[in-house]
Amino acid sequence: MKIKVIIPNSGMSRKTLDEREIMLKGYAAADTEISVDCIDGGLESIESSYDEVLAGPHILRKVTQAEKDGYDAIIIYCGSDPAVAAARELVKIPVIGPGKLSKMVALDMGYRFSVLTVLPTCIARDTEAVYEKGFDMTRLASVRSIGIPVSDVREDMDATFNALCQAGRLCVEKDGAHCIVLSCLGMAGMGERLSGALGVPVLDPAPLAVQYAQMLGSLGISQSRAAYPAIGEKIRI
Repeated sequence: MKIKVIIPNSGMSRKTLDEREIMLKGYAAADTEISVDCIDGGLESIESSYDEVLAGPHILRKVTQAEKDGYDAIIIYCGSDPAVAAARELVKIPVIGPGKLSKMVALDMGYRFSVLTVLPTCIARDTEAVYEKGFDMTRLASVRSIGIPVSDVREDMDATFNALCQAGRLCVEKDGAHCIVLSCLGMAGMGERLSGALGVPVLDPAPLAVQYAQMLGSLGISQSRAAYPAIGEKIRI
């Protein structure tokens, strides 16, 4: 099986992309091929709805190429799930949005969940995303930020982990969260350690997305054309 991972940030070095690839392969079956790439335009990170819109056309070009190159599934590697719906209209292979997926799992593992995001300015957007994706808002315990921008999340992993622990404890002890969702894919690889520190499941969207992509591929399941009809031929400028 071949999975294409599209990071909707521009300007990432090949070395950084290779590191992400190695990490994600650790979550996959031995015979699963994972290829990681970033977009060719847009911004260096997604931290607002404006950023999502700018990244959209670049994401869709990568999505189209991935299907042409024979990939079996696509992961849009961002907790905001930018351009996922449009990508599902564009291709036949399954397109996975890690943000929605991780919240679905959180709701299955507990009654109430919290979301840990990057900056305070992202709290409103992450809260709105829960509503827009159709989740019961009474099951959202809270959205808290760690005060670290996306571009710095992996610069000092110990500092990021400590910030996640501090915010996560508030989610559990003050907000009543049974599970916690990491909203930024830059936090990938920290879920298991955080679960041990906080005593509740911490959902890491990265391994969830890889495992889900494999499952859909092995079962031959993709997005419904009744929900995501194929786009028709028209002039698009």
